[in-house]
Amino acid sequence: MIEDFIKAMAKIIMMREQKSYTDARTELDGLSKLVTGFGVEHLISLGAPGIKYVFSQNKESEAEKIYCSARILKEEGLILKSQGKTEDSLKSLEISKELFKLASQMEIPEKNEALKEFEELSK
Repeated sequence: MIEDFIKAMAKIIMMREQKSYTDARTELDGLSKLVTGFGVEHLISLGAPGIKYVFSQNKESEAEKIYCSARILKEEGLILKSQGKTEDSLKSLEISKELFKLASQMEIPEKNEALKEFEELSK
């Protein structure tokens, strides 16, 4: 699942870099629904504690979904920042940072990457 997720994220990042913000956000929302079952706006409204609670109900996929949610919300924050929507961007990036911290404390292959992302967002 993570390999396909990373490919989809690369496509979304490319769209953001090409300033195709609407397309990037549409793809990101679709990816979010596919991976987590929730759209980006729903993830934001849940916040980090809500996301952790919802995904802790299924221990098999909890860590993966928390990590993917962190990546999705980071990208959402970067897209919003590129659009000049600073306040909305900061909200998404803050939730992303909290989720990366949670993921870095779990036993997943992406543990070190999650810690690196958390440290970068903490600067």
